[in-house]
Amino acid sequence: MSKHLAELMGQAQWVVAEARKRGAQGTRVHASRNSSSSVEWRDGKLERVRESTSMSVDVTLLVDGRYSSSSTSDLRKPALERFLDEGIAMTRAIAEDPDRVLPDPSRYAGQFAGDLKVYDEATATLSPDWLRRTAGELEAAARAAPGSEKIVSVSTTAQTEVSEQALVASNGMQGTHADSSVVLVAETSVRDAGGRKPEGWWYAACPNREALPSLELIGRRATERALGRIGESRRPTGKYACIVEAMTAGRLLDSLLSALDGSNIQQRKSFLADKLDKPVGSAVLSVVDEPHIAGGLGSKAFDGEGMATRPRPVFDKGVVKSFFLDTYYGRKLGKEPTSGGRTNLAWPPGQRDPEAMMRAMGKGILITGFNGGNSNTASGDFSFGIQGYWVEGGKIVAPVAEMNLAGNHLEFWKRLLELGNDPFLYSSNRRPSLRFDKVQFSGT
Repeated sequence: MSKHLAELMGQAQWVVAEARKRGAQGTRVHASRNSSSSVEWRDGKLERVRESTSMSVDVTLLVDGRYSSSSTSDLRKPALERFLDEGIAMTRAIAEDPDRVLPDPSRYAGQFAGDLKVYDEATATLSPDWLRRTAGELEAAARAAPGSEKIVSVSTTAQTEVSEQALVASNGMQGTHADSSVVLVAETSVRDAGGRKPEGWWYAACPNREALPSLELIGRRATERALGRIGESRRPTGKYACIVEAMTAGRLLDSLLSALDGSNIQQRKSFLADKLDKPVGSAVLSVVDEPHIAGGLGSKAFDGEGMATRPRPVFDKGVVKSFFLDTYYGRKLGKEPTSGGRTNLAWPPGQRDPEAMMRAMGKGILITGFNGGNSNTASGDFSFGIQGYWVEGGKIVAPVAEMNLAGNHLEFWKRLLELGNDPFLYSSNRRPSLRFDKVQFSGT
């Protein structure tokens, strides 16, 4: 255990003991330390350098059948003592809630004991000089792409983050977690007719810098995506087959997955509330929550309540297999808790890359970005602005924009035909490109 983690664990243990002295029957404490360093670069010049470190203690108190949760960044012991005194007094004034309890201690058992490879010391200690040099080289890579004479501006960011936490619960849970990440972003704007300046961007994020793609790839893709938007136009309103590229698909999927959250289920604000073990999508829709992927951005041995994480299906061949339930919402719904949060979402590999998927689609729209829009978690209705390309004969013909993709999730996911073989590895949601049968678009 590192020095910082040992200090955080000691602090969390002390707070739990002090809360017990003051009459709390149950306590859970997160003691955390987060640091970040970033360099922003624009058009050959250093634009901004940011560095920050923060520490906090989050305390859950269970007092006489009542519950509260609060946090403080004043970690001096006298200040923490006052914080606990005030917190316990406040908790005693709150209405009782019998469903607010700590997890059963059996839920803490069986934590993954291997190396998740989410913390890399060399990545965590990358210097500001490395970040500045990398941001500059990333701009150079964007400007080296074919068609760069049309570039108006290039912005890049190189950033590192480190998170360390200790979790202690009064009924037996003690654990630590540390992760690091390095994030690289390139954004390019180019010149179009009528003074338009379409933009394109690309990024990558990993716990270990050795797993990052090359700077050349990130920069080139940002420029290619900007150039690809020159001459965008709308297509007529209608139903078209479509492919949603892997990097972009996260926005669409988040609006589906939010309907699985315990709070939405319990409050009847979810279109999936009565769909457990029922089909809501095609047989292609299979997703597993995989918390123990080596190097996964969402990998962890325990969740926010301290419960041991375990792989579990979310969708299996279109059927809803589980909700995201913490202890509270599990009790409210009369169901076993799973976990209140997602880890890594893994999809089965498809057989074809996006180019082959376009050939299979023949004619339709390749969606490469979502712009605005909304999704109603209660009804499942959604509408998102999109940008991308019109495809004919399996090949890109022209860029499209100022169109909306609209529908209802309960019907939309039944149109899913195929998953690509290109999972996006720079997110905890490792989705591939998705091909759909004809769905509704609005345009001209």
